[in-house]
Amino acid sequence: MNILLIVFILFIGFLAFFSARWAVQYFGLSCFEQIVFHLKVPLEGANPQFLIDWVKLCVTKAIILAIALGSLIYVTLGTDAERIAEIGLAILVILAMHEVGIFGWMFNLFRKTSFYEENFVDAGEVKLTFPEKKRNLIHIYVESLENTYSNVEKGGNYTDDLLDPISTIALENVHFSHTTKLGGAKEISGTGWTTGGLVGQSAGIPLLVPLNCKRFSDKQPFFPGLTSLGDILKAKGYNLEYLIGSDAAFGGREYYYKDHGDFKIFDLTYARNQGFIEKDYKEFWGYEDRKLFSFAKHEILELAKKDEPFYFAMLTVDTHHPYGYVDKGCIDTYKERLSNVIACDIKELTEFIHWLQAQEFYEDTTVVISGDHLSMAAQYIHSTYDKQYERTTFNCFLNSVVKPTHPYNRQFLTLDMFPTVLASMGVQIEGERLNLGTNLFSDKKTLVETYGFTYVDKELRKQSSYYKQKLMK
Repeated sequence: MNILLIVFILFIGFLAFFSARWAVQYFGLSCFEQIVFHLKVPLEGANPQFLIDWVKLCVTKAIILAIALGSLIYVTLGTDAERIAEIGLAILVILAMHEVGIFGWMFNLFRKTSFYEENFVDAGEVKLTFPEKKRNLIHIYVESLENTYSNVEKGGNYTDDLLDPISTIALENVHFSHTTKLGGAKEISGTGWTTGGLVGQSAGIPLLVPLNCKRFSDKQPFFPGLTSLGDILKAKGYNLEYLIGSDAAFGGREYYYKDHGDFKIFDLTYARNQGFIEKDYKEFWGYEDRKLFSFAKHEILELAKKDEPFYFAMLTVDTHHPYGYVDKGCIDTYKERLSNVIACDIKELTEFIHWLQAQEFYEDTTVVISGDHLSMAAQYIHSTYDKQYERTTFNCFLNSVVKPTHPYNRQFLTLDMFPTVLASMGVQIEGERLNLGTNLFSDKKTLVETYGFTYVDKELRKQSSYYKQKLMK
């Protein structure tokens, strides 16, 4: 019997349990499929703060408890100590697996669904009629932007309106809501993190990849059977660019945007190589939103000079969990750090919107603002907002060619943004459906309005032959 072995066994158990609980609380883990996906994509470029916090909150705690409990077991139980430690390990691992939802995921490995065969409308086979003069598209994905941050009067859940004046701009323009006030889309499994959110909104499918699928890389196409917004606009002669303030390789975003539209990718590496920032510059995930919006102005003006229409997608980063990035221009107004970050970032976004509206190309441009997913800052959300409040992602359409028939009291998913964005540009969609998304400008029911959220979410978690063979072939 070895006390070091007993301590090690208990350390593994405690580490597994604390790490599982930490993943749920720290990341707001939406489903175990999120972990599976990140096993399949590159993780370089991640913010090292995650690793630092994991060591502090999980490794250190596991070591202390393992030494304390292991010593106690060794002294009091003698020859039975090792067996008790092994039982403890088994219990802790089971609790960890339950915490991250692995049992539900394993159960769904043996359940099949025909939901895709019955409801998937292949965007590559749908007749799309573009206006004679094609419009530019600028889609601003704001990290973790949800309606919760607005005040109660407008439909949010905060005392003040952290989204002001973007919330007002949304309500005065085209905005889709699940209520009569500020509201938005529900987040379904496979869309609760950045890459999942981006793919969901621009391609109308959730990222629920099988465990046995190949790792995404330069040699492994990112859903080769999928037709996305980028594919459609590239085929129509658009110039495409994707701008982010981090490394595009993280989460497989680089492969998605390269494989579906061959976007020019302006990320941390590009900014360094092209002299936009110093070679060793690093703030937060790469560079802050103040620089991002400045670079966006430069790139959009260059695109506007060309004869072809353009599709410019960008993703902010300052409001990323768990703490956000406090820019030097931010004002410390609220007691919560992240509240200050959100309010500050919204001011920068507003200035950028006003700049766009002052440009000559704006008349021929549709601008979409949306949250990529709900916030993962679980501690901030749970300690600041009412747990009963129904959280939804933010959306706003500026300069839309069409007006919605009924934008309020709708039940919809972020997947519905795919055809809705195209429709806002004046594109007529035969049948009003693309992939799993429904055009919200039309009066056609969404999948959630037809089947209910719980049923759709349950079916999409199951195994689909269509998903594997048609989309991932």
